[in-house]
Amino acid sequence: MHPFQRLLICTLDHGSSLRILLAATKSRIFSFSLQDGSLISVWRSTPIQARNGLEHDDQTPGQSQPELSAGNVKDKNVTERPTKRQKRAPLDDASESSSAEIVTEDGKPKPSKSIKAQASNPNLINLAGTSDGQYVIAVTDEDKCVRVLRLDVDGKLQQLSKRSMPKKPCAITLTPDESTIICGDKFGDVYALPLLPDENNNAHDSTSQAQEVGNGNPPPVPESFLPSANIKTVHTLRNQKTLQHQKSLTNRKPRKNVATFEHKLLLGHVSLLTDVLCVSVSDPGNTGAQERTYIITADRDEHIRVSRGIPQSHVIEGFCLGHNQFVSQLCVPSWDKRILISGGGDNYLLVWDWLSSRVLYQIDLRTLINDFTQRHCSHEIETAGSQWQKAIAVSKILAVESSSATGIPRRHVIIICESMDSSGVWRYECSKAMQGNVVDIAYSAHQNCIVYAVDTVHQASSQSQVQDGKGRLRIGTLQYSVMMESWEVDLSLQDAIGHAIDSVPQDDEPAADEATGDSSESLLYNLEKLRKRYQEE
Repeated sequence: MHPFQRLLICTLDHGSSLRILLAATKSRIFSFSLQDGSLISVWRSTPIQARNGLEHDDQTPGQSQPELSAGNVKDKNVTERPTKRQKRAPLDDASESSSAEIVTEDGKPKPSKSIKAQASNPNLINLAGTSDGQYVIAVTDEDKCVRVLRLDVDGKLQQLSKRSMPKKPCAITLTPDESTIICGDKFGDVYALPLLPDENNNAHDSTSQAQEVGNGNPPPVPESFLPSANIKTVHTLRNQKTLQHQKSLTNRKPRKNVATFEHKLLLGHVSLLTDVLCVSVSDPGNTGAQERTYIITADRDEHIRVSRGIPQSHVIEGFCLGHNQFVSQLCVPSWDKRILISGGGDNYLLVWDWLSSRVLYQIDLRTLINDFTQRHCSHEIETAGSQWQKAIAVSKILAVESSSATGIPRRHVIIICESMDSSGVWRYECSKAMQGNVVDIAYSAHQNCIVYAVDTVHQASSQSQVQDGKGRLRIGTLQYSVMMESWEVDLSLQDAIGHAIDSVPQDDEPAADEATGDSSESLLYNLEKLRKRYQEE
């Protein structure tokens, strides 16, 4: 089974408090009970429709791609704009099949990597949920969809809506009232979508488009090419001939389908967006004033931007500038929403007063990691004199508040670094050694319990060395001991979840390559791709 790449804990308050652990592995979401560790249900994303083994997400249904011949390109008398050269899979001259095969040394055919399956289930890359645990937002990778699922009382998931975004989403959050989804994509744009879309509006938009073709009307004729220049702005004879030729072109490229569901563009970055938060805080100078909402976004270009909330999200309040590498994670603790913790590709974390764009603390991660390797270096890692030599990439920052024997809440900030077999707890308290690379982490305030997912494909502290995952821990649990004031392993819950995972039949989806682990690496480790090459040492 593929390692779990995303975790989410939901608490359902229906008379008795029911705590559900949602664990995503590739295209499936497992629902576990945190009371006894039993498996409740398994949900799978719907497959992507493909044509001839190749996926066309932006292609209009029923519309075929035009074929390009050599004569169309070389003929100078053609009055149409030449279409783009289509990327095609290599075909054997003697074969008329639409798929290409590579024969290995043992004579067995090996499918080409350029040819995908006829229908594949999109992988899950992000999970978020409402505070009452009733709704879960899941983001799938290949089809660029934001899906809203309902978590029933019995712990089963049911999909309510599926909306395909213009670009691939990479970060999601909810507004404080939990009625709107804030979605950021890899082109730097941030959109607002209603959590529960209006079915009447969506049905009207979809049926109006279908009626144009369903009533027997001919398909729309491609619009003629309209150049931006005109006879008043073109003076030379050569440019006038060029303008006349442009006006004679007839095959203007059709526009891509515009999303018909309700969505609104809030703001945009000029770089790849990595994380987004939506926070409501009150004005410290005016105690009776109403809370004000802000949207905090981070990108690959080391920027942290603070914007006003909806509907004034175009107004920039300030920037938090202090990182030298990409910023991958933002965290606002629940006990003080004026504090922002940020981390990414730097060797440190920054603690901000984000309303004033002022740095409060700088936490040296390199020192903490070196201290951990000196105490827990039981396996071979890339060290020189017990010093961690790899680049640091923060993959998760989680602020938790647990009870204590004195009655004063203990506040912790848990940090996960990519390819690290540990989970660091801020305040310089401890670093817990795990049985492999920690991929994701979730916290249950009702049980004072931390649940973490472990990479079972790659060796500890490595993204390239593959090992056998049989018998290895997939999901671990840590319980905060009030008497000991430390995090201890909850063996009973951990073993129960492990037995429930082992009872699940083997997934029929293609697993990771046993030699390289490429399938797992693309889902589990993506942060180093954000590091700019000219900054590498």
